[in-house]
Formats: sequence, C-alpha cells, structure tokens
Amino acid sequence: MAGYPRVRLDLPWTPDAIRGYVGCLEPSAGVHDPLQAVALAVEVNGTRCVLIGLDTLVVTSGFTTAVRSELQEEGVDGDDVLIGASHTHGGPDVFGFWEVGEGPPPEQATVAATVLAARRALDDLEAATLYWGEAEVPDVSINRRDERHGPTDPAVSVLSAKSQESGEVIGLLVNFACHPVTLDYSNLDFTADYVWALRETVRAVYPSAAAVFLNGAAGNINPARYPYDQKANIYIPQTKENYPVYWGGYDDALRMGRVLGAAAIQATERSRPLEARSITSRRSDVELPLKSGEDLDAFLDFMAFRASYRSRLQALDGLPTEVQRISIGDLSIVGLPGEPFVELGLELKRSSTSPLLVAGYANDDVRYVLTDESYDGGQYETVGTPLAAGAAATLVSAARSIL
Repeated sequence: MAGYPRVRLDLPWTPDAIRGYVGCLEPSAGVHDPLQAVALAVEVNGTRCVLIGLDTLVVTSGFTTAVRSELQEEGVDGDDVLIGASHTHGGPDVFGFWEVGEGPPPEQATVAATVLAARRALDDLEAATLYWGEAEVPDVSINRRDERHGPTDPAVSVLSAKSQESGEVIGLLVNFACHPVTLDYSNLDFTADYVWALRETVRAVYPSAAAVFLNGAAGNINPARYPYDQKANIYIPQTKENYPVYWGGYDDALRMGRVLGAAAIQATERSRPLEARSITSRRSDVELPLKSGEDLDAFLDFMAFRASYRSRLQALDGLPTEVQRISIGDLSIVGLPGEPFVELGLELKRSSTSPLLVAGYANDDVRYVLTDESYDGGQYETVGTPLAAGAAATLVSAARSIL
C-alpha cells in the first residue's frame, strides 16, 4: 500500500502538523473494488488522442514514456496520449518507492494493463457527437491549509461522447479536484476510494460508457467531513497523545462518489455539443527549481524513499518534467505533473477564454507544487516536496506557453 507511508517522526524539524502521523506501508489484505485503467479514445479527421485515467497514487515519466511508446504502434503520437493518476491512497506501491514486499513492484504489469485499455478504446471507435458540460459541487471538498477561507475548485467537468447510431452515451471524461483520501490508514484493501463510487454511479445511468476520471489541481484539497456544512477536513489531525485517530471509511467514499457522480450526470444531461473540428496537441519540457543541500536532504530523510530515488534527485540541479495540452475543438485539456495546489488550476482557468480542463497528477510525479506563499515550515507539503519556491510560477508559465 502506497498511500500512507511511514514518514520519519524522529527528526527534530518534523512539521508540527504531522508529528502524530502514522502510515500503514504494508501489504494489502484484499480488494474492495478493482483498480482500473480506463481509456477514452477520440479521432477527428484522422488524428487520434487517448486520455487515460489510472487508479494509482502517481505515474512517473518513465511509465508514461513506456505507454506512449507502445501506442505509437497504433498510430497515436506521444503528444496525443495523456495519463492521469487518480491519486488514490488505497493503491499499491507501483514503482517500489519504499522497497517493501517481496518480488518486483507491479510497474510492468500496470504498463501492460494501461496499454490494453488504450488499445481497446481505439478498437471501439465509432461515429459519435462530443459534448461539454459542467456542474458545481461546492461543499464536498475543503482546502486543508485553510478550511474556512482557502480556495477550492467546485467544478465537475465532463466531456461526453454520444453514439450517432444508438444515441447512447459511450464515453465520459470526468474531472474534479480533490484528494481521494476518504479512507484512512486503517484500510488495507485495494480501492479507488471515492473514484470507485463516482464511476459506479455514472455507469448505472450510462451502462455503455467507459468513465475516465482525471483528478484536478488538488495538492491542497481534501474531502470535507460529513455532514458537509461543517466545512471541516475529513482528516483529523493526530498527535502522539491522541493516536490512533481514524477519519473515514467506505460509507464516506460511497457518499462522496455518489454526490460527484450525480453532478457528472447533471453536467452530461445539460451539456452542449462541442464543435470538434480538429485535435491538436503540444508538450513542453520544463525544468522546475529543486531544493538543494539541507533542504533536499530533509525531504529525502522525511519521506524515507529508497536509496536509488535519493541518489537520482541529489544528482540534479533542477527537476525536468513536462506540461501537456490536448485540444479537441475549443476544449483544451492541460496536463500538469505532480500535485499542483488548487491556486494553479484556478489561475489557468481564469486566464482562458474557452473551455479548459486542468488535470493534475498527469504524466509525471514531481510531488507537491506549492505557491511561494504556501511554503510554511509547520506544514506537511512544505517538507514533502523536493521543489523549491518558484516551481508554481514556472509550471503555470510553461502551461500558458502552450495554450
């Protein structure tokens, strides 16, 4: 299980907000719901793109490169393939970041399953009309840095495809910005968290549709505690004195997934046709500023990554990654790596004059991308990222350059 690693608590500078944190990095006990790779393929005038939602904590650049390479055999250019991790905390340590368990991590098997999902989507292409719609759910998520006043992104954005032959919805892309952490560290069953219930809710209404979920800019966004009018984080801060504290279970995942699924259905039913004249794509390589010296060592010590992860970062002056834009007609889908704070997604949306979907956790893992003012030594994300101040501005600038 990768979602709640045992971070170091014996360090004198461990953030106060997480001194009582206890992870559960150990083998899973079973499967609550199947972890999935779901793909949506779109073709316009001979150009094809593939949008993939994956039930993993993260994806890496190496993983994305491997999938893109396989799909080139299907005539799909690498620029036209986007992979977004749902960021479920109920999934496996796919990339072996922490060297726990027997045998190799399941990276290659996950590549193979992801490629298979994409190939099935490409094989199932049929004449369809595309639609774009949005609904808002303002109360199921919370800014975990500032529960009362911090920004969230309430938009549930949906790209849907309706068969021109049957009239049925045959594909959906659903986007919402929130950490899938309704389940706490006591859960040892594999699960997609609220994403599972969201997909099941949508499929009950559109049984012929594959439902791809792409998380948004959710680095500082958590589920809200039920009842939602509390405006409180589902996560209950722990200390050494109050441990153990549990905060959520499958009832919470089911409730939140159904609320979001209902919003996705509303957005689909109220959507308007998308003028899909063409598919265009761009990717831009970008180097994000990296912490150095004691600051980088603090991140590596705190997260207790394996030795190879540590040595790779220590050899770099900056962290290379990418931003991506896939445009289907007037709709642009922007893929941002790592865990961008919600402010980044909102800033990009505000500056766009046409529909824009922001996908975080896309194509690469660079950890948290904080705004400069969010670097606070008492907070988890400040230590839990290898990136230095300036990373957010660099990433947003790179994204704007390809829009």
